[in-house]
Amino acid sequence: MLLGQTPGIALVRKYWDKYFTFTNSVDYFNLLNTFGTLFALHYHTREPRWTAKKLLWTIYRTFYLLSYLSYCYKVYWLFSDWEYSTASANLLGALGLCSGALLRLLLIEFNYPTIHLLQQFLNDRTYLHDDPWAVTERSKLYRHNNRFLVVLITAITGESLCFLARLLLTRPEFMLQYGGRVLGGPAVQLVYGMVTACWGIIYVLSFIVFYMLLAGFRLEMQLLTRSFQQLEDTLAPFGVEANEQDEQAYWDKLQTTLTERIKRHVELLENLRIFRSIVAPFAFLQYYSTFGLIADSFFVVSFEGFTGYSMAYVLFASFLILESLLLCRGVEDLNDLVRNRQIGTYLYNFDWPRHLRFSTRYRSEYCSVRRTILLVILQSQQSLRFSYGAHGEISMHSFAELMQKSYSMLTFMLQFQN
Repeated sequence: MLLGQTPGIALVRKYWDKYFTFTNSVDYFNLLNTFGTLFALHYHTREPRWTAKKLLWTIYRTFYLLSYLSYCYKVYWLFSDWEYSTASANLLGALGLCSGALLRLLLIEFNYPTIHLLQQFLNDRTYLHDDPWAVTERSKLYRHNNRFLVVLITAITGESLCFLARLLLTRPEFMLQYGGRVLGGPAVQLVYGMVTACWGIIYVLSFIVFYMLLAGFRLEMQLLTRSFQQLEDTLAPFGVEANEQDEQAYWDKLQTTLTERIKRHVELLENLRIFRSIVAPFAFLQYYSTFGLIADSFFVVSFEGFTGYSMAYVLFASFLILESLLLCRGVEDLNDLVRNRQIGTYLYNFDWPRHLRFSTRYRSEYCSVRRTILLVILQSQQSLRFSYGAHGEISMHSFAELMQKSYSMLTFMLQFQN
């Protein structure tokens, strides 16, 4: 028995080490891209040409599109014979979820070349590659992201299986229909229900794509801040009796160190501006689709009460609230790091008389370093302003507004029920 289990244990250990052991060449997003391929979010491959695997995956993805079209048809049939009931709310909620997931999928597919470039940038860890603290923090990020991904996908999969058992296989409105009549036997309904349940997983997985990019940029900004804080320790001042060779070496080292850090700062800001351009439409979808789906969940709960049936809606609404919280909190933290007053304050308090003494022949070097420091201080006070369209800035304030509107909606529905 033990010998029979050994290959399985070895296989599990192999994949565990692959996704949870950090090395300099590891890909932060390897596990994410694997899940993305599994749940039809995007087919990640290095080969640009079509292959048999990609063709089969495209056929597999077509089932999702067909299931979405079937829900569009059922809602069309519903409006032709409208009935104010929980079944109508179920259908509208399911179509809203599938529509939100489809729009997210299209957004990621359309912007995937940009997303892939951002992933490559974060996977390039040459900056501070020899700093033990930076290596430790990057290792923690790698393990944290993969654990978060596994936990969240496991949780939403469990919730989807509960939704499948309690709703998709028992309620006629969730079954494959034509002309208001259920088609196919149990096997057909099981496959149809499983595809429907996977739309919820796609909805959550698309959020994790942006969450992991946020976490990567947040860490790199923290590393940049620390490297500026270490500037004074790495540049010991030269003595009064220093000769020309020592002074030349000092200014060369200072300019090289500053140039390295400023170059990294510029690279981060450029990639963050690119990231901001794709976060804005995603945040717009996130904000309004979350409000709509929470409203639908509250509608069902207000009429059904807290039963096993309605708890599936409550659980999914909890996932939506968690998504919004993590997105708003992550963007706010990242924006605080971009508008990093620590960098500006540190450089402003730089010990200029002790560190930047110069002789006449190095006056140009002194002016150049001083001008560079002033530019960094000025840049550190600016904000990128991550927004969701023209309606506001992504922050904890926008999350509080979402919760306030959701609470008002719940109160209205409870009063309407009474």
